[in-house]
Amino acid sequence: MHMSNEREREAMLRARAFIDKLTVDAPDGDPKAIVEDENRFFAWDNEHRSPKTGKTFLFDWSYYIGIVMEGLYYMYEAGAGARYRDYAKRYLRAVETGGRLNRYAGYTPDHGVDCYKTASLLHFFMDEDAELKSLADALFDDLARKNARHTEDALGGNYWHVWRDEKPPRYRVWLDGLYMSQVFLARYARKMGDEETLRRVAARLRWVNENLINPENGLLYHAGNGKGDVCPFHWLRASGWYQMAQADALECLSGDDRRALSADFEKLSRALLRFRDPKTGMWNNLIDQSAENGNRAESSGTAMMAYSLQKGARLGLLPAELGEAGRDAFVRLTEEKLKGDALTDVYLVAAASGEDNYRNEAYYMPQEGKGVGPYIMAYAEMLRRG
Repeated sequence: MHMSNEREREAMLRARAFIDKLTVDAPDGDPKAIVEDENRFFAWDNEHRSPKTGKTFLFDWSYYIGIVMEGLYYMYEAGAGARYRDYAKRYLRAVETGGRLNRYAGYTPDHGVDCYKTASLLHFFMDEDAELKSLADALFDDLARKNARHTEDALGGNYWHVWRDEKPPRYRVWLDGLYMSQVFLARYARKMGDEETLRRVAARLRWVNENLINPENGLLYHAGNGKGDVCPFHWLRASGWYQMAQADALECLSGDDRRALSADFEKLSRALLRFRDPKTGMWNNLIDQSAENGNRAESSGTAMMAYSLQKGARLGLLPAELGEAGRDAFVRLTEEKLKGDALTDVYLVAAASGEDNYRNEAYYMPQEGKGVGPYIMAYAEMLRRG
């Protein structure tokens, strides 16, 4: 789709003002002060994970805090300035003491793979900060070794999505979990020259591509245990997490694994583009179903598509026209859903339970981290091309 330069410039200006006001220019947004006070929360934290709320895991180490910080780091890489990088690093130092997550982080590793997503941000600071390197080492050992018992050969070596009480969920592998775990493992392994772990990451992605795709439309199911035993919904954000996992993990892979998985990445991207709404330029929360009965155009998944398509094209993993589709999606998302100082219509949460829990009108929320983080990442990709 062709997009005028003027519309693109306007979208970029609006996006930058929104991001800055939410994060680096927020008057009460200092990461250290927020992390160390259980009564304060980041502006995009709609779940308010804190000991007082009864949430017994993640707290300020929540994955949606981490993806916002990662997006800010990407802005720094794209030339936006050092303050975005510094903000992300202040957050990491606030949740770390002596190379371990501190009491403010609230991390509980028996929850499952969600606990490891934010660790992928450590990759960018490991060479300069010994304590953050020690934290990355500890988390890698925790996931790749201690929790290896929660993987199964029959699942392509994939992890159960959660393992509280040593019991897997009904559908053991969720698309969400590939992003939460495999990007961290791939980045750490590439940094450390760990080829065995990189091969495992590739095998896990291949299993998903071979077992969780609906052959009738080319879309991925939200979760599953193998062919014929799936959570039968094509949820946008789950597919978005997986698209991002492919883009980020493939950056670390090489050789035959990179070539084969790049072909899968393109095939899935083209399948998703067939369901993009031509009027809004977005995707619906349930990708293959019409926008009715609580099934709206959804912001977080659309931002994830905008990011992954652009990054895939930039890295040569996808054809250039798919990168342009991602660029167009970012502009259209900004025009449709950035209302004043809030990114609207981010679906709060959906469990891969086998039931249709993807249409709750009350769950379409503004300023939600699971949408804001990918939106910042997509903006950073826009900046890279200039």
